[in-house]
Amino acid sequence: MKSQRGATLVEVLITVLIMAVGLLGLSATQVMSLKNSNNSNHRYLAALASHEMAERLRGNPRALELGSYDGETVDGTETSQDCSVACTPAQLAKLDLYDWGQVISTNLPGGTGSISRAGQVVTLTVNWKEQHTGENQSTAAGGAEDASFELVVDL
Repeated sequence: MKSQRGATLVEVLITVLIMAVGLLGLSATQVMSLKNSNNSNHRYLAALASHEMAERLRGNPRALELGSYDGETVDGTETSQDCSVACTPAQLAKLDLYDWGQVISTNLPGGTGSISRAGQVVTLTVNWKEQHTGENQSTAAGGAEDASFELVVDL
């Protein structure tokens, strides 16, 4: 028998197959990491927008007493309020809702915000669509899913 020199074609093909499977697994992990990072950023922005609106509520207690914020829902389609010179608490509330709607609709896909109040307890809820990262993620059933952030504050 002659001594073998170099690698056979079968050995090279098996090596290429193992490398291809490994690289596919690595790319799937990278895609999942990017989706989770993007979803985490959306949760952060929703929390930031909710905390900002809570501070706006604290800054306009008269409008809160009058119920100017009660039951309001924003989605970025609100009209702007001109408060360049002076405005009433109700006008300031409309400006606050306009600004909150713009922040939510600009930063969150399909984003909406709502305010509900029970006495001095105010609940701020932000809803949006986030990328699906669970079961069936790469199928037609694995599209966007609803996400929500809720902040309850006692004013």
